[in-house]
Amino acid sequence: MPSIKFSKYLFIFIFTFLTGFAHSNEKIVYLDIDYLMNKSLAGKSLKIQINKINKSNFENFKKTEKNLLTKEKKIISQKNVLSEEEFKKNIKEFKIKINNFNSIKLKAVNELGEKKFNAQKELTQNVTAIITDYSSKNSIDYILNKQSIVIGKSELDITSIILEILDSKVKNIKIK
Repeated sequence: MPSIKFSKYLFIFIFTFLTGFAHSNEKIVYLDIDYLMNKSLAGKSLKIQINKINKSNFENFKKTEKNLLTKEKKIISQKNVLSEEEFKKNIKEFKIKINNFNSIKLKAVNELGEKKFNAQKELTQNVTAIITDYSSKNSIDYILNKQSIVIGKSELDITSIILEILDSKVKNIKIK
């Protein structure tokens, strides 16, 4: 009986090592997705567009806030001049303006977030298509994200190759 157990263990041991050797022929590379998203021409154009919209929104909001502060000071300065009823009416109107401003501001922030998400999604789809095409043309079995790699040979990093292909195919993505 001991020889049967030994045979089983030997078979499992050999099978494990042979299976491990069989998988060693797979081609594995890695790339830095974040780098592609930030350093590609399309990624840079997205950043510029988003910053431009953000800056414009910020300037408009600052102007509106300044006007609201001026109106608030005016209402407060008229407290002793106006009747109590008129003063309460002005405060109520002012609160409505504040609430409208806050809802407009929130809507603008949400719209920009949605536009940014959709544009990044479009960029991601382009990157995915390029990576898929590249992997099939070069018989690559696995492409890993660089952030998941502890140590890897620099020859296995295809980020610069994919960046060149991406920049040649997609130069700009418009925020819609």
